[in-house]
Amino acid sequence: DIRFTIDRGGRDLAHEPTRYVRRLKSEDHAVLYYDTEDVKREISFPFLEAGLVKGEAVVYLVPERKMDSEGQAVQRYGISADYFRTGAFTIMSADEWYLRKGKAQAETIIANWLTLLREKQEAGFTGLRGVGEMEVFFDNAKTKELLRYEATLGRQLLPNLCALCLYDTNRLE
Repeated sequence: DIRFTIDRGGRDLAHEPTRYVRRLKSEDHAVLYYDTEDVKREISFPFLEAGLVKGEAVVYLVPERKMDSEGQAVQRYGISADYFRTGAFTIMSADEWYLRKGKAQAETIIANWLTLLREKQEAGFTGLRGVGEMEVFFDNAKTKELLRYEATLGRQLLPNLCALCLYDTNRLE
């Protein structure tokens, strides 16, 4: 919980999570546990913006029901619509990305990331940075598959790929 981290030591750490995600680089895989949409956005949007500044393509995977609201939130944050027009910023359905025909298979998801990375590099981007909301796994009773996916990703990704996985603590037991 970000607020717990901020309050715990008596220091003002309000900008440290943002600084941390901005500094993530190729091959990094991080996880954010959040309890409000505002906290999620305060951390994930700077992560995505940092990728755009570095010439990376960015992908934001959100549940189908949130695609419009998250697209509006990204624009309110100040990320230019030009990034969408050039293909640098893409918002995609997490439901479609993680689940194929009702199945979630770690190897397939990772293969899809690599295919997308290759496509973006061929389009002139230096790499790929992705943020994924993981609640689709909970919505579809795929927690075992989620654990397998996270374990397969591990702590280090392939070159030119950087990921931030988002977990709503309200959905966790």
